[in-house]
Amino acid sequence: MDVVLAYYNNTEFEEFLKTYSENIQSDYSIYLYDKSNEYRKQMTKGNVIPCLNVGREGETYLNHIITHYDKLNEYTLFIQDDTEQHIMNYVHFVQQCNDVVANHLKFKLFATSWRKGGRPHIREIIDGHYTLHTLTSPDCIKQACILNNIYLPHRYITETCAFFICHRDRIRERPKDFYIRLRSWLLEKDTNGFILEHIWKLIFMDA
Repeated sequence: MDVVLAYYNNTEFEEFLKTYSENIQSDYSIYLYDKSNEYRKQMTKGNVIPCLNVGREGETYLNHIITHYDKLNEYTLFIQDDTEQHIMNYVHFVQQCNDVVANHLKFKLFATSWRKGGRPHIREIIDGHYTLHTLTSPDCIKQACILNNIYLPHRYITETCAFFICHRDRIRERPKDFYIRLRSWLLEKDTNGFILEHIWKLIFMDA
């Protein structure tokens, strides 16, 4: 398993990685994409990759997929550095990772909290419409799916904050060019990152 970490000046994730290393039942490597260029601590089991601060966590994830498309590990866990805000219970979260691998699942988008101590944050999307102050329009999810050729069901429920694990076979069900185009779309507007947060499930869920 590879752990892809979108980092910007928050070292709280180190406590999560400690719990992860103590409880994960798979071999793993860490890719820390440093968008602040401030992370200097030596990681005993990982790579620190300086990169531009663009595209929110979605650009980090897509960058990794594009760069490693032909050499992806069997599973990749995609997370942000503010684990203390979004992961409600570290041990339970890691156990869910173990369950995904043990049961040969292809994709899991984790239920996360919006802020520390909060409840799972889940949204219902109807016909690609949702009203939220971070979204550019009520139908922007629909428009993004049309533009990027992503199937949009009439109704779906999605977890938020983009913490997910995915099998390489599920990622490779789409060609590398799909992720290149999606990254280009993402970088067109800063607000596209908030839209992408709501469509990861559509990209990787079972058809």
